[in-house]
Amino acid sequence: MLPGINIKFSNGNIGTVVPSADGVFGLLASAVAVADTFVLNTAYVVKGMTDVAKLGIVPDVNNYALHRWLSEFFAEAGEGTELWLMGFAKTDKVSDWFTPDAGTGKAPVEALLDAANGKLSALFTAFSPDGTYAPTIEDGLDADVAEARTKAQTLAENYTANKYAPFFTILEAYAFNGTHTDLADLSTESNNRVGVFVGATEPRTGDVATLGASTSLLAGRLARTQVQESPGKVKNGALETLTAFIVDDVVEAYDVESLHDKGYITFRTHIAKAGYYITDGPLATDVDDDYHYISRRRTIDKAFRVAHDVASYEILNDFDLTNDGTIDPIYAKDVEGRIESEIFTQMTERGELSRDKSDNNDLGVQAAFDLEANVSANNTISMVLKVRPKGYARWVDILLGYDVELN
Repeated sequence: MLPGINIKFSNGNIGTVVPSADGVFGLLASAVAVADTFVLNTAYVVKGMTDVAKLGIVPDVNNYALHRWLSEFFAEAGEGTELWLMGFAKTDKVSDWFTPDAGTGKAPVEALLDAANGKLSALFTAFSPDGTYAPTIEDGLDADVAEARTKAQTLAENYTANKYAPFFTILEAYAFNGTHTDLADLSTESNNRVGVFVGATEPRTGDVATLGASTSLLAGRLARTQVQESPGKVKNGALETLTAFIVDDVVEAYDVESLHDKGYITFRTHIAKAGYYITDGPLATDVDDDYHYISRRRTIDKAFRVAHDVASYEILNDFDLTNDGTIDPIYAKDVEGRIESEIFTQMTERGELSRDKSDNNDLGVQAAFDLEANVSANNTISMVLKVRPKGYARWVDILLGYDVELN
């Protein structure tokens, strides 16, 4: 085993009843190659619709869904936002994209992740198969969605462990039959690196029939907001789209609360506010999971990346030991301080972590080495790293009534 770093995610602690490019995402899409400009299974970087046009991606019958996804993403995220793109043959299923090759052991999406060299913090899908594809409906969706959830979770866990580049994936609720009671309850799963989006900006039987979902809007909103913010944060304003549907029903006419209660991400409206919003950002895992929400997932993943960046400089470093073979406290304090300082600078000061403002020494992060471990015996130094998350006003209770004596 090569000398390196092992960072594990602690879970069950919240009790829930140089800055990184946090919004750099990857798009995995069914596509048709364009001669000389756009090749399948190849990574591309686009920063606006001008770049998309240069690739020859246009809203024709071949790449209509891909072009629409890109146009909606940049409308929401803004021109100039960095996005990595990879197209796959329309004969491939989404689960195929996450399935390791028998020979190389690597899944097709890893080519995009590797090309981005760890920059991608999330992947989004835009599935648009050829006309021969007939989805098998199970639990109200294309059965391949469930298989893709499992494979995407496994890939994300393995890639994070091996490449120190954590990410999550948002899948489409492809071929949703419109009946929310048929859907599986995602909160019974343990896929805290995978979410499923329901809803589109055009009806199922619109000018161009589509069975997919507009993950583009969620991606665009996340790309322009900080890691600790929920995609449904009302203060950030309505989405850019003027239309939103669940199958053929306008969002206002659908029971989106039932979709949310089963752990799906979708569109919603707010009384007396114009436009459409995202419901929230649940992932396909238990509500008691510390990383149930995208905002928690993105925040802890950023802390992971910052901590790894600092700690990686210590690989094969030599340091003094005490008489009993434990780590020198002065060296330990130095490394602890550098990790805390970087996380404070890159996260707490940006409002991405909480701090107790009554305590000037509170940084919103705490790093502590095990000072009692016998390092001379196993050459392993162990640290516990904790960060304080932000709170969220998911529910607001107000008791309103008359009282003559207001004071």
